[in-house]
Amino acid sequence: MSCPHERDCGRAFFCITAMKMIWEGWMMKKNFRSMRRYTIAVLVTAAACLASGCAKKEVSVEVVSGAENENKPQISINENKPQISIRENPAALFLKITAEYDSDWQDEHSLISTKTSQIRILDEDHAELQKALDALNQKNLDSQSTFMADNQADARQMYQDKPELMENNGWESELTLTAVRADETVLCLRQTDYSWLGGAHPNTCITGITYDTQTGAELSLKDIANDYDGIYEYVLERLAKEHDPNMFFEQYEDAVKAMFYGGDADYSPVHWSLTNEGVTIWFNQYDIAPYAAGPVSVEIPFAEQGELFQKKYQSTKTSYVKELQECESVEADVDGDGKKEAVSYEVERDEYGIGGAITVTCEDHSFNTASLMEQDYGAGGGYTSEGYLIHTEAGKTYLYLQHQSDNDSHYINIFDLTTKTPVYTGFTGSSWSDSPITDPDSFLLWDRLDVLGTYSAYREYHIGPDGMPQTEDELFRLGNANHENPVTLVSVRDLKVSVLNAGLQEQETIPSGTSFQITATDGKSFVEAKMDDGRSCRIPVVKDADAWDWKINGVSEYECFEMLPYAG
Repeated sequence: MSCPHERDCGRAFFCITAMKMIWEGWMMKKNFRSMRRYTIAVLVTAAACLASGCAKKEVSVEVVSGAENENKPQISINENKPQISIRENPAALFLKITAEYDSDWQDEHSLISTKTSQIRILDEDHAELQKALDALNQKNLDSQSTFMADNQADARQMYQDKPELMENNGWESELTLTAVRADETVLCLRQTDYSWLGGAHPNTCITGITYDTQTGAELSLKDIANDYDGIYEYVLERLAKEHDPNMFFEQYEDAVKAMFYGGDADYSPVHWSLTNEGVTIWFNQYDIAPYAAGPVSVEIPFAEQGELFQKKYQSTKTSYVKELQECESVEADVDGDGKKEAVSYEVERDEYGIGGAITVTCEDHSFNTASLMEQDYGAGGGYTSEGYLIHTEAGKTYLYLQHQSDNDSHYINIFDLTTKTPVYTGFTGSSWSDSPITDPDSFLLWDRLDVLGTYSAYREYHIGPDGMPQTEDELFRLGNANHENPVTLVSVRDLKVSVLNAGLQEQETIPSGTSFQITATDGKSFVEAKMDDGRSCRIPVVKDADAWDWKINGVSEYECFEMLPYAG
């Protein structure tokens, strides 16, 4: 976050802005009592920050996390391998999926609200794909604006006439994007459209959106098919075999045919998603069955039906990642015996929604973390929880659970499910944040850093042999997801830096008044930045064991720049 104000005014601006961001995020939570409790904490923290005025901020050399236990298992960094940056041609496509919020409140009640996912690629090598995603982002924002404009007045009228109907929840619409496959061949997104307008039940619609990674072109099921008619016939066959035919509408086969081949304006094109394992065909509520039946899906595995699809879209990997939400269940063969087990987790929560012990269940085997929580803070849940079931190429299966802690920090706890009986492996204060995990061999985790300011940055990881995330990256990178709000510092004195030129570092004194946009750091000895002349450099930083500030060329950081955007 950049700010043009001087240090004292800038600190106040930063705190107020941070408070606003946290408040807006929590406005969308369903549990108002929890929201109120959390908001009070935010206000107290912000007040303390503002009261500090121009007092210098004590910063930590270490990565900040929400889990504070000196004995906790840590992310492992392979010291025997060369410390490198994110590899030049990663198999996985690295993404950042954030959310835009809008809402209308009255008397501490949410009357109507929207949440809209916004997706961005973290590298700059996929310009055509990013253009397509920008168009998708804008389309979804426009759709939510229309929803708000069409329904805001009615929501207010409903609150006036029957306020009891909005005592707990207001009307809402959520457009949520989830990446199910993201590599150099395709980017496949699953979009969930959820809305509730005070009726007997909400409406949910799932659609798949798949792009060619290199061209940005949106792909249809016919584009990836080798035998489109065969796919249609397989879907009809599996629907009849895997589901009770009595749950379907009469003549549901006609509906399926219309979705595959068109000819009926009442039916949209077939909904599908592409993973490393195969293709999933989705039927939403009311497509072929009543609302009570829920969404119906048919999986078409490449291992069994690969001849139905073009080879270029099929993955040879045996690893996979499945998203898993709290109190939901997914099925997967966790131990490689050819049979699928049901995996789920539940977090014990108090009246304010604050998480406690976690129960992880794999088929009929369960493990509860209550006995671990006194010794290990990271063994418990947070304000919100989300998870991934991860199966590696080595045949091991892990459950990664990410939890939100105080001050919007996150942490991950890890469970080994390989033997069906869940085993708690440990936790890390890093998080995938808004970067989805789609490949166990290549994913991003984010950390909050306090070096010449406070910001989030990422490194590339893979699942290590013990199930913990492992990295060979030296650098934490801010990524181009921050291009709208870059962390930019303006020097107030000449600085001696190392200018990066063709892989070499050349010492140069940069004059006062130069802008430095931070791009990366090792968190301990230097900060990489792009100068306003377009060149990149490394700013040397040193912190003594008993010092509260970083030194640059022997001078305090506060004497080197106009303003340092530290949080807290």
